[in-house]
Amino acid sequence: MLQRTFGRTELRIPVIGQGTWKFGEEKGNEQQEIEALRYGIANGLTLIDTAEAYAGGGSERVVGQAIRDVRDKVFLVTKVATENCSYEGVLRAAEGSLERLGTDRIDLYLQHWPSDKYAVSETMSAMAELVKRGWIKHVGVSNFSVALMDEAQRCLGDVPLACNQVPYHLNDRQIEAEVIPYCREHGITVMGYSPFGYAPHVFGGKGFPEPGSPQREALEAIGAKHGKTAYQVALNWVLRQEGLVTIPKAASRAHMQDNIESVGWELDAADAERIEAAFPIARA
Repeated sequence: MLQRTFGRTELRIPVIGQGTWKFGEEKGNEQQEIEALRYGIANGLTLIDTAEAYAGGGSERVVGQAIRDVRDKVFLVTKVATENCSYEGVLRAAEGSLERLGTDRIDLYLQHWPSDKYAVSETMSAMAELVKRGWIKHVGVSNFSVALMDEAQRCLGDVPLACNQVPYHLNDRQIEAEVIPYCREHGITVMGYSPFGYAPHVFGGKGFPEPGSPQREALEAIGAKHGKTAYQVALNWVLRQEGLVTIPKAASRAHMQDNIESVGWELDAADAERIEAAFPIARA
């Protein structure tokens, strides 16, 4: 699996990770979810993203079961919920996540969303304390603007802000304007989520292009040229950005394999031009 440097470290992480939103919600699906995660790990998808908010901690428990005997191979990411972003709340949340994940450290700990209740300085102070304790290795944020990233880094002091996890797919290219350039300049990894679009009830439901639409036809034509699916073309396009990794959800081995086969080949100039025409950047 293709890898990229993480933040300002010398650590290398895979460009495609494993998202786990909704994992742990249905007891009957847990074994399949665990098997999918382990298949991904065995095939180089060793970046795993979860959050305490997913399935009320259920996702973390599933991840914990999947990695219990391969923990050292995994770059583990989880997130503190907004309501727990007080100083003491962050410490308690991290402790809970560690217990559910069955590990003694979190590789990357993120503030899940900006908080209207707790100041960035309070949350980041707790994050720095977690680094000092060795409970977490790296600090990041999720869904933060450039101004909030700037504030977070000031509040962290000598602890680097390593990552911003943000939405990014063909029909939502907002981060290209400011977030990606800022992160590239400051050595912050961009971790794009929902690379195939959003569910109908999320962010206005900008989902994957429907079959028969001009956008879908463009992706399918490009895919036919390379022996790939429209989804694989979309994922390959997302990863054209330097310093960016992505975390698609895949709850089965088949979907995991599809994601794996999205890299190791390149879109050419004609492909890029056709995609740009089909998915122009929305202007404010």
